[in-house]
Amino acid sequence: MNARHATAAATPRAIGFAFEGVTRRYGAQRAVDAVTLAFAPGSVSALVGSSGSGKSTLLRLLLGLEIADEGRVLFDQQPVTPDTVADIRRACGYVIQSGGLFPHLSVRANLALLPRHLRWPADRIDARAVELAALVNLDSALLQRYPHQLSGGQRQRVALMRALMTDPPVLLLDEPLGALDPIIRHQLQDELRTIFEAIGKTVIVVTHDLAEAAFLAPRLVLMRAGAVVQDGSLADLRERPADEFVARFVAAQRSLPPA
Repeated sequence: MNARHATAAATPRAIGFAFEGVTRRYGAQRAVDAVTLAFAPGSVSALVGSSGSGKSTLLRLLLGLEIADEGRVLFDQQPVTPDTVADIRRACGYVIQSGGLFPHLSVRANLALLPRHLRWPADRIDARAVELAALVNLDSALLQRYPHQLSGGQRQRVALMRALMTDPPVLLLDEPLGALDPIIRHQLQDELRTIFEAIGKTVIVVTHDLAEAAFLAPRLVLMRAGAVVQDGSLADLRERPADEFVARFVAAQRSLPPA
């Protein structure tokens, strides 16, 4: 991957955001429970935890797809509200596990959705698509294909391209590699880390895989039952676990048995 592809266009300043005492309930269940976290502009972080720990809900709260029952969500120091949410969503690239590509649209048409809404001319859309194809190591000849004509790894590359198409200052990835086979997942982990280093954006990756989280991000936020259990580096979690759950979570990450 050549970093020049990431900087060919003027990159907007990185943006920080924060959760201040945020709680989100579904009936009696607290999906997010009094979470206070801050993410500095340009930082790369991973939210880690088992299914139902609240990590994906935090991303949805940031995007205004969920509304906090208590506390405040701040984006670039401004509260996330119905009045600000449209601008916030335009400032965020969002990648989900399945990729979320529209099956009836070609790759190029999927990439063009938001740029066309923003009235980009066709030549600018095409140039950006080719630029991003180089960034994510996708053959630009595939831009005319449809999602069903691509492999799983190629579809996730296209989903990442779509998230980066308008060069947003924030990139949010919710289990982006969870549905891929181990070989492709390993390859894309390498590529994602290189891309994160090159683009200079504020990045949050959601994953249940601690090894993947530690490979992609220097900061790990471990969640359980909607609450933050520990916030730090892999060394912090491994050598200075906040409680027994953290120690068990770290120990539960399997490695291959000896030959």
